[in-house]
Amino acid sequence: MLSRRIFLITGSAAGAGLMLGIAGCARKTAPPSDELTMWIAIAPDGITTIRVNASDIGQGAQTGLAQIVADELDADWSKVRVEMAPVTDSYMIKDGSGYYTGGSSSIRGQFDMFAKAGATAKHLLVAAAAQHWGVERDDCWTENGIVHSPDGKMKRSYGSLVRKAVHMAMPNEVELKERKDRKLIGKPVPRLDIPQKVTGEAIYGIDVKVPGMLTATLAQCPFFGGKLAGVDEKPALAVKGVRQVVKLDNAVIVAATSFHAAKKGLDALTPRWTKPADAMASADAVTNALRAQIGAADSSVAVLPGKDKAKTVAAVNAALASGAKIYEADYGVQLLSHSPMEPMNATAHVTPASCEMWVSTQVPGDMRDALAKELALPKDAVTLHLTHVGGGFGRRLETDYGIVAAKASKALGGVPVKLIWTREEDMTHDVYRPASLCKLRAALNGDKTIRALDYTGATSNDRALGGIGWNYPYGDVVLRQKNTKLQFPVGSWRSVDPGITIFFIESLVDEIAHGEGLDSLAYRRLLLAKDARGLRVLNAAALMANWGNAPAGHHQGIAFFNQHSWGTAVAHVIELSVDAQNRITLHKVCCAIDPGLAVNPNQIKAQAEGGIVMGLSAALREQITLKDGRAEQSNFDTYPVLRLKEIPQIEVLVMESPGAEAGGVGEPPVPPVAPALANAIFAATGKRIRTLPFANSGFTV
Repeated sequence: MLSRRIFLITGSAAGAGLMLGIAGCARKTAPPSDELTMWIAIAPDGITTIRVNASDIGQGAQTGLAQIVADELDADWSKVRVEMAPVTDSYMIKDGSGYYTGGSSSIRGQFDMFAKAGATAKHLLVAAAAQHWGVERDDCWTENGIVHSPDGKMKRSYGSLVRKAVHMAMPNEVELKERKDRKLIGKPVPRLDIPQKVTGEAIYGIDVKVPGMLTATLAQCPFFGGKLAGVDEKPALAVKGVRQVVKLDNAVIVAATSFHAAKKGLDALTPRWTKPADAMASADAVTNALRAQIGAADSSVAVLPGKDKAKTVAAVNAALASGAKIYEADYGVQLLSHSPMEPMNATAHVTPASCEMWVSTQVPGDMRDALAKELALPKDAVTLHLTHVGGGFGRRLETDYGIVAAKASKALGGVPVKLIWTREEDMTHDVYRPASLCKLRAALNGDKTIRALDYTGATSNDRALGGIGWNYPYGDVVLRQKNTKLQFPVGSWRSVDPGITIFFIESLVDEIAHGEGLDSLAYRRLLLAKDARGLRVLNAAALMANWGNAPAGHHQGIAFFNQHSWGTAVAHVIELSVDAQNRITLHKVCCAIDPGLAVNPNQIKAQAEGGIVMGLSAALREQITLKDGRAEQSNFDTYPVLRLKEIPQIEVLVMESPGAEAGGVGEPPVPPVAPALANAIFAATGKRIRTLPFANSGFTV
């Protein structure tokens, strides 16, 4: 009889999807009866396999989760392995949101669960050894994958105890280690995924090979909201290797024996598309549409949690009308593309009774459910195999690319098909970061702190208000936002709302500091006077940067961000110079980041570095504009990103708050980048840049 573990690894279970055993990347499987809990299996040779439900999108969370388990388990780290958990209902438990990787939640949201899994597995192993020796379980001790007897004269490896441990009674509760006793948590251990990626063994979605599969590519209607009017298939079918042309409501797909043949066949076609009558005609259309909606009568009105809306609105209105000193400014950001290095792709095999898919995704649970709904199949008839993800940034929180691949396989009569989007399709059919405009007003107290804050804005197909009320202990805050329905789709982009709103608020805070004759750092110190943690992070970044003592010709800008729901505070100081032609040279970025508990400091540093580079690129250059109802940018020649030679020196200090829980780190480093950059440009030139990207204001790198 097959054990549950072997059943899962061979892929026989509906919904199973193992990262290390797909598409020809096979590995030795552990023997039967080695599964201690749903998350942990230990083979007789001591190899400890930890299942995780956080996708590998390059962020290193899988190693962090393994550290948490292995620390509580007292495992031999050299024998720890990680695999993706099966995409089944049993694993749809993260924060009640299912099998999900986003919102900087992988470690922050699951620390306790994985710590308890490790402690539970250790309890079972120690109980097995104690029973074998006839001693008290609580008198035994563990270290590096070994259980020791109370007198230290006997020892048993975890691997030798597994088959007995699986029959021990599960504990009702387990006691977790005190922080002082941890040996792996907090250590910069090397990431477990790096060796495979260095050797090229790691399998991404675009690498998948399935017997008998065809490879396909597609052209979707270039006009947002448009449809496929028709297409003559013959030119594509005349291309060697092309097997079939699939027509959908808004796309045409060419399937062939290779990607080259599929692309050549697609290029031979001249699809006819319908364009909506109200298609946006110009590059300024989005900005104009939003500007017309600022202050609309039907704007939503929100206040901070725990505040009475009516009283807060009255207080803010009174403050603005009281004669107190008022600062106000208009700010805006453009649409952004995700543009991950691995474009959208999925390999689907659809039959009348089942769907099997190999896919890189941030939302396996949502993908499974969406496929089941689209194909009218029960959920347990959908099997997902999860691969490494070549960049997500929120784009792979969507399921559209998997659905299209499944439709292609179904239309091909059940033939497996790998559908690969070109870079142009990926960029022109993204779910973009929303464009937003706002008028921000602040009324000051007599001591120059902020008495009231009023945000009146408009955004595209979203709410985009998160983060703006938390940075400092303001007085009263009112947020008025008009969600303006426009034709294009929007979605989550790394750092989500704060990537927009923190640019607004940290720019205004800098304007207030200058207007009040205060140094930018000094004013933020004033605002954070009662926030010891925030003040400590701010001061650390300033000390790293030697604030106020930049070399001749260099100028500094500072920004702070503290998103309470992510549990992380971060501050950046950016040092730059600007020549007479408004060419910027980026010299240095100093970042202090406090995630509470730093599970793996090296991972946190890497996330901060990546977030800073992404934030700089977006602030300086990136934007999607519309013309004639379609995206104007289609590849990196028209959507330029920051190049290696343009990236400044980046210094990251990882801090901790004693007793705090682990916070999220994937997104918090991004929001302070744009305002710190804008504030540095002001220091250098005296010009306030209130809209992104800076290229639109004539600044280049």
